[in-house]
Amino acid sequence: MDGQGIRIADGGAAACDPWDNQAAEALVSLETIAPFRYRSRYGDGNLNGRSYGGQILGQAMMAATLSAPEDRPAAMLQLLFLRGADPARRISFDAQVLQDGKRFSSRHVVGHQGDGRTVLSAQATFCAPQPGPHHAAPFAASEDPDSLPDLSMIPDALMAQLRPLGPYSQHIKPSMDFRIPEIDRQLSAASAGPRLRFWIRCRQPLAAGSRAQAAVFAYLSDWWLNFSSVGGHLRDLQSRAPLYLSSLNHCIWFHHAFSPDAWMHVETESPCADGGRGLSIARVHDREGTMLATSIQETLMVHPDGDA
Repeated sequence: MDGQGIRIADGGAAACDPWDNQAAEALVSLETIAPFRYRSRYGDGNLNGRSYGGQILGQAMMAATLSAPEDRPAAMLQLLFLRGADPARRISFDAQVLQDGKRFSSRHVVGHQGDGRTVLSAQATFCAPQPGPHHAAPFAASEDPDSLPDLSMIPDALMAQLRPLGPYSQHIKPSMDFRIPEIDRQLSAASAGPRLRFWIRCRQPLAAGSRAQAAVFAYLSDWWLNFSSVGGHLRDLQSRAPLYLSSLNHCIWFHHAFSPDAWMHVETESPCADGGRGLSIARVHDREGTMLATSIQETLMVHPDGDA
C-alpha cells in the first residue's frame, strides 16, 4: 500500500536473513521497497515458536518512523496483535499518512505476512516538544542495576515456580540486558503480587540521534511487562497446567527523548484481570529519575481447554 492506501505486491513470504543474535537495532531495521512500504529483514522468535511481540512492536514503530518527518520524534504507538507471525518469514509493512499538521504527524501501519495475511495494525503519532506545564511521577533508584544478577544466575528452584506461566523462564534475549531486584520476593509464588519492577536496556549502543531509538524501546517494552497480570496468581496455579498467554494490544506514550541503550527502570502493575484478559501498566524512568515513557498492555491469560 502506498501513502494513499494502495496495495503493492512484494515478496512478503520470503525467508528472513540470518541474524547475529546481538544487535536489537538490526531486529527492528526495515528495507524500503516502495514509498511508504517496508519489509523486515530478520526474525526473532519466542519460546512458543512465534515472532516475539516486541519485535512486531519495534518493526511497526520503525515503519511509522521512516514515513514521518525526521524532526518530529515519536509521541505514541498503539498496536493490535491480530495473528501470530512466523519468525522465519519476512513481514511487509504498509504505512499510510493520517495527518501532517502544525504540531503532529500521524501514521497508520498494517503488517502482512505470506499471502496477504494481516498480523498487526498500528497507529503512531510524532510531535516535536511543545511549551506547556510539566509534571511526572517521581522515582529514585534504590540499587545499582549493574550489581544485580541476571536470570541465568537465579536458582533453578525459584525459576521452577514460574512453570504455570508457560513462556516465563531463565531465557534472556541476547540483544538485551535484564535484571530483577529483590528477585526472591518478586518471583516467589508465596509473595509475588500484581506488580513487578526491573531494569532493562539494549546491549549494543545506538548511534547518537539514531531514528531507531523509539523502535528499539518498543522492542524492549514487551519483555516481562505482563508478569504483573499473572504473577499474583502463581500460588493458585502451582497445581494446574500452564496458562496460555498472548499479547492482545500494546500502547506506548513517549514522554521524553532518550536512548534505550542506557539502563531504564520499569515498574509495572496490574489494576485488573478478568474474563481471561489482564491489564498491565508500566512506568519507565532513567537512573536520574526522569520519566521516559508509559506502556500499557492487555494480555490473553486463559487455562488450556479442559483445565476447568
